[in-house]
Amino acid sequence: MPQYQTKVLYNVRIKMRDGIELSANLFMPIAKSEGEKFPAILEMIPYRKDDWRYVTDHQRMLYFAERGYVGCRLDVRGTGSSQGIAMDEYTAEETQDGYETVEWLASQDWCNGNVGMWGMSYGGFTSTQVAKLQPPHLKAIIAFYSSDEHYNEDSHYMGGCKTVSEWAQYAVSQVGLNAMPPKAEYVGEGWATQWKERLERTPIWLSHWLRHQTDDDYWRVASLNPDYEKITCALYTIGGWMDSYVNGAVRMFAKCVNAPRKCLIGNWNHQMPDHAYPGPNLDYLHEMNRFFEYWLKGVDNGTMREPAFTFSRREYTEPEAFPALMNGEWFSADVFPLDSTQPHELFLGDKTLSTQQADASLSTFYLNRPTHGTAASFCWGAGAKPNGLFRDLRPDESVIPVYTSEPLTEPLDFVGMPEAILHVGSSAPVAYVVVRLTDVAPDGTSAQVTAGILNLTHRNSHSNPEALKPNEIYKVKVELRATAYRFLPGHRIRLTVSSTYWPLLFPSPYKSDNYIYHGGEYSSRLILPVVNQPSLPIPQFKTTPVELIQMGESISDVPEWKIEEDVIAGSVTVKSYGGNSSALPDGTIITSSERLYMTAYHNDPAHALFFNDINYHLIEHGHDVHVHSTGSIRTTETDFHLDIQLVVKLNENVFFQKSWLESIKRKLV
Repeated sequence: MPQYQTKVLYNVRIKMRDGIELSANLFMPIAKSEGEKFPAILEMIPYRKDDWRYVTDHQRMLYFAERGYVGCRLDVRGTGSSQGIAMDEYTAEETQDGYETVEWLASQDWCNGNVGMWGMSYGGFTSTQVAKLQPPHLKAIIAFYSSDEHYNEDSHYMGGCKTVSEWAQYAVSQVGLNAMPPKAEYVGEGWATQWKERLERTPIWLSHWLRHQTDDDYWRVASLNPDYEKITCALYTIGGWMDSYVNGAVRMFAKCVNAPRKCLIGNWNHQMPDHAYPGPNLDYLHEMNRFFEYWLKGVDNGTMREPAFTFSRREYTEPEAFPALMNGEWFSADVFPLDSTQPHELFLGDKTLSTQQADASLSTFYLNRPTHGTAASFCWGAGAKPNGLFRDLRPDESVIPVYTSEPLTEPLDFVGMPEAILHVGSSAPVAYVVVRLTDVAPDGTSAQVTAGILNLTHRNSHSNPEALKPNEIYKVKVELRATAYRFLPGHRIRLTVSSTYWPLLFPSPYKSDNYIYHGGEYSSRLILPVVNQPSLPIPQFKTTPVELIQMGESISDVPEWKIEEDVIAGSVTVKSYGGNSSALPDGTIITSSERLYMTAYHNDPAHALFFNDINYHLIEHGHDVHVHSTGSIRTTETDFHLDIQLVVKLNENVFFQKSWLESIKRKLV
């Protein structure tokens, strides 16, 4: 329950080592007695505290202020109302800013010397990166939906393959968002000059990402791996089985051995756990308060005596794009992997999946199908609509290799990352493997459990890919995304293998004849981390909605997700749209929209493209700002062709305009 009256200090300037001033809003509890001190909670992200995140910042941070914390919401360098230039995401400079902000907060007269950090997605990354530097006064962090692996498990690459839907939305929208101005009343005289300088100097981040197609030193800057031991403050990782970053949540829980830690995994997608689909949902702010209360205030509220690892164990749910709930139950354990984990092997046979390997060696042929995969989820980690989940996968399965077990006679539970060990070959120098694990219901419906992706040229390393040799057979390991699942009696386990996942991935660039070898000398198999143990007592989550302040008004446009086949052109285009308009309490009007087109061709894997059209519109105290960014990437057999256009208007006149045109060689991708 709220304990304090509150106040907000806007645009508090925090000076960094190089003289740059960052802008923060402080959400303050009003002290009940002279000299009363409070812990601080920091969130630092590039998503504009003064307009686009104004309402959610006030809702969340005032929740904490009412409970005796000072909430600090910081615009990262070069974004929002902070000075400087945003050169890239998660830079070492930005992380050092976080270190200095933690120590600045701890030094304030009102602070008790204890600081926490939290964030979702980008803010989760910044929390772990700052914690790796070990600021003396950072006592605890809570990382929602973030990863320890910037290269292979962020939105840019998956298994060494270049992403499309996962990447296009964030990459192009950030071009537009980074072009928005600082708040005019905070800058005063020289506002337009400062804004234009930022526009001229800010690079487009996505060209960095496209130039670094392998796991090199560039990606290590923002990766916790392999430095898990450097996290020494308390750590709470929170993730969702339907989110692309879930591997990082469980891996950080397992590997950050120098940190007191907890982990919570729901069925959720890339949204906060109180409203994310699929449920069940819970009050995440209540969970955060309990954790921070223990580590920042020293209140022994029992949170650290609860089981350290609590997760939702799913079971069969009829597949649909936007499920409100998935069947299953909560489960608790002390460690990950669970103590009872044992490998359970199922061998690929002649369309079969069995505990016994076939004596005879066989091969299964499949083509590179660039447009395959549209029955699955829109992207790897779905967010709000139109980013939907998988539906019945049988339409996809009708044209690819399928291996299915006999109906189970008893339940089979697993928790963790399954693996597929495959013996494969291809006629092309570059080929991909997409592996899906599904639950086949008695009526034949095939519902995805999890999936894995591998660029076969990355079979030995994501740093040094090696071209495939025609007619050579390779043994590869494909790690599937972590999940917790119970296969029910009467259901069958299915493994499928395909060459691509449209529109998640750009297709590999060559037509190819591909083969899977199994039986005899080729022990292609699925390995499930099967568990058999009772749950520890489940924490008593608060599931009633939290009462947050309501301010302003917001209206969302009707979202779109369409899949269109052009029979004459031989193409499949996936289209999406989302938009929103909000009025803030001071009369500021903000609108945004995103329209995305992604096209691939049935018989031409070299050529694919996406086009994204982004609009941000801000009307504030006499200023009318419209930022329009478009972005496309078109592929050929040898190159990615990048075309980014940015037009910024002030009061309906062109204020700034810039184009980025670049061709970047494909490096076995």
